[in-house]
Amino acid sequence: RHEVRLTALWSAVPWSVRNQARMHQRNGDAPYRNTSDALSHWLETPTAVAVRMDDGGTLELLAPLGVDDLLAMRITPTPHARKHRLGSYRERVLDKPWARQWPQLDIIIPD
Repeated sequence: RHEVRLTALWSAVPWSVRNQARMHQRNGDAPYRNTSDALSHWLETPTAVAVRMDDGGTLELLAPLGVDDLLAMRITPTPHARKHRLGSYRERVLDKPWARQWPQLDIIIPD
């Protein structure tokens, strides 16, 4: 429902909405403590970034692993992915069309 609404507002973006309260079950992790903790369990560092609006209307950037890789256009596994889900990371980066969309990307696939 949320993806449909977001697509109606801005159709150029391939929206993906997930209930982070249950994603730990899908990923075989312990329950996440909060949104920042959930982000740190994502597979690649440049996507482990979120923006939320506080009660006063101010936007807050959440980037528990920083934004260096995002700004450098570098795809690399998160520490959690390196330790627990490197196979899933490899599959994901090879499956995504990121290199075709952004040929300047530096995609790191560890051995």
